Amino acid sequence: MLVGAVALSLGVAGTVYAYAGGWTVTSAPTRFTAKVVKMPRGVEPSVTKQSGQAVVSWSAQEIAPGVRMDHYLVVAHSVAEPPQPDVTRAVAAGGSTTESVTFGTGEMAGGKWRWTITPKYREWTGEPSKLSPRLAFPAAPAAPADPAVIAAPAVPPASPSVSAPTPEAGDTSTAPVPDVRTSPASEPENVPAPPRSSTPVEEEPDLGPDPSVSASPEGPTSPVAP
Repeated sequence: MLVGAVALSLGVAGTVYAYAGGWTVTSAPTRFTAKVVKMPRGVEPSVTKQSGQAVVSWSAQEIAPGVRMDHYLVVAHSVAEPPQPDVTRAVAAGGSTTESVTFGTGEMAGGKWRWTITPKYREWTGEPSKLSPRLAFPAAPAAPADPAVIAAPAVPPASPSVSAPTPEAGDTSTAPVPDVRTSPASEPENVPAPPRSSTPVEEEPDLGPDPSVSASPEGPTSPVAP
């Protein structure tokens, strides 16, 4: 009961950090000693640009001498107008005296950013650090257009073919109209000359002197003097 009461009172006052080994309670007055610590505020980080990326670094922190933080929350705060959503990273402590994390080009492109560091130890979380210096990043270049799409010629729409309406069976009121667009110009046909007749033409028979000018029956005509 005494141990529970002491732990409860210390827990209300702050974060308890203690090692208890072989605690015993005797009838004589006993003094218990416990060390109470408070989660520190994060240290202000430093930021640099490397190949279009943001490299954030800071000094490792301890909750007690020799006991370092096990996690950090690194938050990129947008300070552009209009602001972009914050980018948060949970970084496991590496155990060295300096910690770092990298934010990619795609996350930072087209924005202005400042960073904070928040230390974490198990379930306890400290206060965020001061804002880091500001870094601005250019917008990502627009993707080039597909050359195949640019070089492709525009295909004109195909003109619909007009065909003559097909008369229904038994309909003789209209005659089909020929398609004059596709019919080639008619050329005059070479009409061959009629063949010459192979049958010889019969000549009219000689009937002799005309009876109308024949000699008079009265006798020969007297000769005409020259």
